Amino acid sequence: MSGADAAGPVADSAIEDLRAVRDALQRDLLRIMLQLDTNPGEDSLVRRQGQTAVAVYRQVDQRLLALGDDVARIAGTRAVEAVASVLGAPPASLPLDVRQELDQIVNGQIGDVVAVFRAANDEIRQAVARGITTGGSLADLVSEVAARMDTSFKRAQFAVDAAVMAVGRRAVVSVALDAEDGGERMVFVYVGPRDQKNRPFCRQWVGKAATDPRTLDNGQGLPVENYCGGYNCRHSWAPTPIPLAIENGYRIFDTSGGRDDVDVTNSFRAATLEAQNIVEG
Repeated sequence: MSGADAAGPVADSAIEDLRAVRDALQRDLLRIMLQLDTNPGEDSLVRRQGQTAVAVYRQVDQRLLALGDDVARIAGTRAVEAVASVLGAPPASLPLDVRQELDQIVNGQIGDVVAVFRAANDEIRQAVARGITTGGSLADLVSEVAARMDTSFKRAQFAVDAAVMAVGRRAVVSVALDAEDGGERMVFVYVGPRDQKNRPFCRQWVGKAATDPRTLDNGQGLPVENYCGGYNCRHSWAPTPIPLAIENGYRIFDTSGGRDDVDVTNSFRAATLEAQNIVEG
């Protein structure tokens, strides 16, 4: 099973958790916004409500920071669960260096999540300030805040999903590389859809095998073993024993030196046949 396939249900669960957090916070934010006083009989914000506005700013800030913390917690928890779902073992049983790699992935994405809600906080504060200054419609302001919360939620969902998938993929690659110490060499088949949505990197690699995906460059500035073609990539690396890869017709490329154009399929095929002859003879 590929890292993305195994992590998928975990990512879905994380998204459901996110929606619950977002819905609760959005109700809370709208309640705070409605604390802004309006003139009797009018649906407008009044300039004299400076003190009220400051109080609202502070409450919005606290709610958004809390949301960032909640989403970061979800990202870390679900990413760890993704490792367990991929390996069928508790993450604590992983080698220390692998656990450190996975922690780095999660921590990087948590930073992205927190940044999303810091940006949302600034946008919402600006919206409130404009509404107070212009005496605009309170209903319009509440709608704008709701829309900005939806946008921020989607960005956070994107970051959480990327973290979960990246951790799942990295766990697969790490464990496969460790298995080579036991004598069975693996190559990594790039699996996933072939369609017009594919990035150039994915078009180049889907259906092919690499000896070491860690040396490749997806042009996105992201580790290929974690993110494949980039954020939200639909592909993954499937560790495959060399004889099985050859049997299934995959072309194998030696990427150990950072190159992606050295087709070594025939060399591996010859070595495999020789090994079989030795065993059978």
